[in-house]
Amino acid sequence: MKTSLVFLLVHIFCHLCRAQKHSSDNDILLQAPNVESGEKKEQTQRSGTEAEEGEQELLIQSDIWAELRHLRDMVVEQKVELRHLTARVTTAESLVEALEKENSGTLHSVAFSASLLASGDGNTNAGPDFVPLIYKNVFTNIGHHYNPNTGFFTAPVRGVYFFRFTGHVAHSEIAMVMRLVKNGHLLVTAADRHTTDTDMEDNASNGVVLQLEVGDVVSVQLVGNVWDDHYHRTTFSGFLLFPL
Repeated sequence: MKTSLVFLLVHIFCHLCRAQKHSSDNDILLQAPNVESGEKKEQTQRSGTEAEEGEQELLIQSDIWAELRHLRDMVVEQKVELRHLTARVTTAESLVEALEKENSGTLHSVAFSASLLASGDGNTNAGPDFVPLIYKNVFTNIGHHYNPNTGFFTAPVRGVYFFRFTGHVAHSEIAMVMRLVKNGHLLVTAADRHTTDTDMEDNASNGVVLQLEVGDVVSVQLVGNVWDDHYHRTTFSGFLLFPL
């Protein structure tokens, strides 16, 4: 009887131990899904954060590309505007250059023309040696660079000039030799002489284009006789073609 009681107590104890173990296993099983659920929740949160970050990055990239396109458009507009400004500047420079040339021509307007005698008529006898002819009847003297007291023209600017002189032979058997000189040096000559009893009057002329420096002096010299009257047959003229 005592033995049976002991066996029964042992059996109950074992049953209780198995029940307790089963309960512990169930608790573990119950806790495992909770852990998995936490991990999944964390993964979900992480995925959401990564998605948000990805969206933000895409938005930033989109803004950058939009800004770059805007800058590109601005560069294109600036290039077009620069071309227009360059064309306007070129046009303005051309106008300025034209105005400068026009003003230069106005500032350096040089021209003169004169005949030998201011009044009356007759021969001017220079003798056997060359002497300067003084043209006293001034038609034009723009700039006043021809001196009717000396017969000298003095170049006011460096440039290219044209000169022409004429002489008339009449009522004389003495030959006429005229020459244009620059600073006293012979350049060109015009001459004529009485040849026959019927060759009583004649003309001679010459001209030249010269490059002159400031202060160069041009004049006409004569040997022999030259005639002038109210027809103004003996003349000396010159003008500036263009400055240099």
